[in-house]
This record gives sequence, C-alpha cells and structure tokens, in this order.
Amino acid sequence: MKWVLLVLFVILLIVFIVSKINRRRFVSLFNHGNVLVSGMKGRGKDFAFCVVVNSRKRNYVSNVQYSDPRKRYQRFDFDTKVWELAGNTYDDMVSGKVKPYVYPYPDNVDYYISDAALYFPATYHGELAKKYKSAPLFQALSRQLGDCAVHCNTQVQTQLWDKIRLQSDTYVVMKGCTRIFRSKIFYLRAYSYSLCESAEKQIELPKFSHGKRGTEQRMQFEIAHGKIKRYGFFVRLPYQYDSRRFKRILENGCVDYEAV
Repeated sequence: MKWVLLVLFVILLIVFIVSKINRRRFVSLFNHGNVLVSGMKGRGKDFAFCVVVNSRKRNYVSNVQYSDPRKRYQRFDFDTKVWELAGNTYDDMVSGKVKPYVYPYPDNVDYYISDAALYFPATYHGELAKKYKSAPLFQALSRQLGDCAVHCNTQVQTQLWDKIRLQSDTYVVMKGCTRIFRSKIFYLRAYSYSLCESAEKQIELPKFSHGKRGTEQRMQFEIAHGKIKRYGFFVRLPYQYDSRRFKRILENGCVDYEAV
C-alpha cells in the first residue's frame, strides 16, 4: 500500500512540475511580440488571456476585465482612436510630413483585444483600409511607441482583417479548456505556431524518430511549417471575468459596467 501511495505521489509530482513548466512557457509567448489566439467556442481563448494577464501582473489595455479591480494593476479601456496615430500613414512617414502624435498610455502596457474580428472583420477589409488605415502602422510601431504588444483573439484566424492578423509574431490555437470535477481548476491545451499559414491549417506535431534521423526530420518539418509547440497545463481560474460582455454592451448601449 505504501508503495502504491509513493508511486501515486511521484506521478502527481511529475504532472505538477510538467504543468507548471508548460504554463510558464505559454505565458512567456506574450513577452516576445504580438500574439494572435484563435479557437472555436469554449476552447479557452479568453481563459488564456485571463491566465496571462494575471500571471504577468501588469497594467493592460482591454475590452474585457481580466483581473480583479482591487489588484495593484489596472485595466485601461480599449480605444481605437489611439490606433489612428493622429491620421499618420505610411505616406506621411516616407514624405516626412508627420502630424504630432502623443501616445496616451504609460510604457509596458500590452493590449488584449477579445473577439477582435468584431472590430476588424476581414469581410470589410476595403472599408477598414479607409477608416483604420493607421492601425497596421500602430501595431508595427507599438514596441517603439509604448514598449508594448498587441494581443488579439478570434474564433477563426481568417475572420480577422489581414492587415492586423499578419502583424502578429506568434499564432496560438486553443485546443480545449476542460473543467476538473466541477472545481475552479481547468486543463488548457494549445499549440503555438511561428507561421500564420500553419496556424490556419492547424498543423499538428508529428512523432519524430530518435537520434540524428529525428533531428533531420524535425529540421525538414520546421523548414516547411515553421516552429510548432504543444502546451498542456492545469490552472485555477484566476479571476471570474465576464464571458458575456458583448451581450451587456449591447443591452446597455455601450455604457461600461463592472464585471460580475
């Protein structure tokens, strides 16, 4: 009996360590540039943002309250006017006729835009190119403007305006969000991709051989599909964010409210 308990303890310890490592690896994706998260309904897109925001413990700009308002870090409302750059475009940058623009937020404050395709739908790319022609330039310059990154989520990558989508550095596809025994503990599964095309096709990692042959197989695979990594980890729901925010936005005529 003691041996059974010992083996069980060792297994649980290994699972805990692997889960913690995977969670840190997942959160670190958001430290190195713009991340686009996609996945069907209920796969954990907003949950992933909630985990990342609360793990990084930094102020952030978002259309959803992902952290407890009583925490020392705060949320700033997402305002598309900030992305207009005072009307500056690529032509202004090339010609040197730049209009004055002051970035309104402090440095090191990332954006987390939930359901970004509602703001920038790919099917309206012509209208968006006219109305928000500076938005892609903002994303390209976000690191220099405010030492920040822009993270978006959407159900399907191609639903998002390509000028926004292609500014991403990493593409994450959420595969599942499973509640454990009706508790506040969930198991999240995801893949990260370095290439947009591979993420759109949701290419999965194959099993490689061992040794030199396996190394060669991996190299050939990455040449064709880019770097792909698999993540799976347990996490306790860090904050009960409002998963039905847009329902209340419409009901309240876009008047903001506190998350329940």
